Amino acid sequence: MLRNGSGVSKMEVIVERKRRLDGSVEEFLCDGLALEPGRRAVLRYVIERDRSVGPGGLLPLRPGNMTIAHYWHDRAFNVYHWLDGRRTIGYYCNIAAETSIAADAVEYLDLVVDVLLRPSGAIDVLDEEELPADLSPAHRGTIARALEELVTNPRRLIAEIERESRPFLAG
Repeated sequence: MLRNGSGVSKMEVIVERKRRLDGSVEEFLCDGLALEPGRRAVLRYVIERDRSVGPGGLLPLRPGNMTIAHYWHDRAFNVYHWLDGRRTIGYYCNIAAETSIAADAVEYLDLVVDVLLRPSGAIDVLDEEELPADLSPAHRGTIARALEELVTNPRRLIAEIERESRPFLAG
């Protein structure tokens, strides 16, 4: 767990800024649960509207479901730990590059491909068909390395995310 101390702040509003390959940007206001600028962050976002993830609505998300989002400067992905109360719904891994963690914002370049890890143990790789044909070899390499890490050893990552998220859950 990240603890208060030098360079670590808790419960401040932080912007999550998701940049896409097409140049568009999406921003979300989140609660900063733990922040180490330049290194890692843990943010919370409460889902405001019904939505679903994956083909055929594979994973429904409802208003009030919570995201505990984990970001690292030195990893090629971030993880949204989706919860209904204290029950895990899933772990959504955004493959990313150029992650920047500052005192007021977490920003990353979304590399399109996502991995959904479900509590059942199922692993779904999503959106590969949406990769642009002209994607740079560097970004293709980042995606390949992230997929290898996420798909070959999901249990280690899930255990880490569960351990890091639990202190931030009420009751």
